[in-house]
This record gives sequence, C-alpha cells and structure tokens, in this order.
Amino acid sequence: MGPAAQRRGLHVISLGWWLAPAVLSLPIAVAAAGAAPGEHRGHFSVDYQYIHIDGFEATTGKLDIGTTDTHSLYFDLAYAITDRWTVSVGIPLIRKRYQGPAPHDPDAIVPPQDQDLIDDGGYHTDFQDFHFGASYLAWKSINWSVAPFAGYGVPSNDYPFFGHSAVGQNLWRFDLGASIAYRPALSYFFATLTPGYVWVEETLGVNIDHWMINGEVGYQFSDRIAGKVFAIAKKGNGLDFPDDFPPPRNDEFWFNHDRMVRHNFVNVGVGMDWQINSTHRAHLSWMTMVHAEQVHVMQDAITVGWSRSF
Repeated sequence: MGPAAQRRGLHVISLGWWLAPAVLSLPIAVAAAGAAPGEHRGHFSVDYQYIHIDGFEATTGKLDIGTTDTHSLYFDLAYAITDRWTVSVGIPLIRKRYQGPAPHDPDAIVPPQDQDLIDDGGYHTDFQDFHFGASYLAWKSINWSVAPFAGYGVPSNDYPFFGHSAVGQNLWRFDLGASIAYRPALSYFFATLTPGYVWVEETLGVNIDHWMINGEVGYQFSDRIAGKVFAIAKKGNGLDFPDDFPPPRNDEFWFNHDRMVRHNFVNVGVGMDWQINSTHRAHLSWMTMVHAEQVHVMQDAITVGWSRSF
C-alpha cells in the first residue's frame, strides 16, 4: 500500500474541529517511506471531506446542543528524498457551520474576549494548521514493512478556537509513531497498523496528550481497484464535561474549554481506491463514530480525493 492510501485512511478522521488534531498527528508523516529507483518519488493530493456532527457525548450522556456541518479541502505534498526517507507538508482549508441552541459567545466571557462570534448560524472558512512530517523505511521484507515517523503541526494563523464552528484548537502538536504494513505472499489481502503518540501544547496547565491508532484491512480486487475497512481510535488525557466545568461557565477557564476536554473516540469506515493510470489515483470512503467519550458525536463523514504521482 502506497503513501497516498496510508494518509487517506488517516485523513478521514480530521473534520469537526475536535477531530482536527488527528490530521495533524498521524497524517503528517508519510507512512510508507521511500521510493525504489525509477519509481515516482513524490505525489500531490487533494481531498474533499464532508462531516456531520449531532450532539455532544458528556459524562451525563448525550447532550442535544445542535449540529455542525463541515466541508474541507486537504492539500498535501510528499517527496521521497531517498529510497528510505520521505518528507511531507500539507494544510487543510475548512468551512464550518453550527446550528443549535447553545452558541459560544465570546462577549459573554468575563471579561469579554477579543474574538468574533462564529456560532451565528452561518458558514465560516479558514485555513487550519500546517503539518510537516518525515518517515523512514526502517525495515522491509517480502511480507512486512516498518516505517517510523515524526511530525509537527502549527497553526497557520490566529484563528478563533472558542465556538462549535471553530476550525481547530489553535495549538501546536508533535507526534511520533510507526506504520506497520503486512501483505501475505501470493495474496490479494493487505493490512496496516499505525500507532502514534501526540504531544499537544498545554492550555492553563491541562495536559491533553493522547494516543492515535489507525488500523485497516484491504483487498486488491484488480490491478486498479482496492477496497478496505478501517478503524481509527483516539485515547488520551483531558478534562470532563460537565464535571470539571461548574457554572456559571463565563470565565477564562470556560473560554478555553474546547482546548482542554479529552475528546476520545472510535471511528469505523469503508473505502475504495482506484488507480486511474500510472500517475493518477482516486479514492472514496465513508466513516461513522461507534464510541464517543467527551466529544462531539460524528454521524457521517464522506471523503473523496485525487492524487498525482511525479
């Protein structure tokens, strides 16, 4: 499985700002490093993703706080500088809307905060975070490959983070992990497991470092068509709502609550890749959330994309 397919399986977790850290952690590293002599050494990809969120899963159960709809474009460039080392860079452009009874108003904070109201029922668009990564093909055999990776994500601008419509948490993060790929000899099946640990900038002394684990199993139906099923999980530190946020919820601590809640989840999905020709590739996937813990509840996520090798 090539680098584009690896990143796509990780990309699909990234919309809804609470999922945005995932696109900064595992995808920033190209999971399958390097290129053999004579092969394409780089590729550029564009992914469109739509995600619908309905409610929030708190310690007291699901809260009907409204819905968000997010449309995103992910731009990524990767290049194999040697047969083992690959570097990558990318950024998402996110357009998001919140509709519901619980908008976040920065003017209601004491004292009022210098941020625009974005939970006004309309769409708001902004670039999120730059992500930079490098991976190393440490070991490869007939059936197995192991590629450790490291990555760094940094906000592209001082975008708003207080609101259901926020495109991200406006925090830097750094991650380490590895992609472990397996393909049995003389088989059309393949599998990949990609665990990684993410260190995130602390807010008011609160630690939200976490694990991200992505696994997928696929089948090569033909030279051009492959299908897969995948699961993506996030497990880490952070605070609980409403337990750690007592009323009146109108101070600096509440203003930063979206940066401090733990946001754990498990998502599952299915996808398909189409190798159009030697340089162009297309893909389509669907995903839903099957476990939610202190996180906005994702109903559906649909991703479609294209990549070009060079």
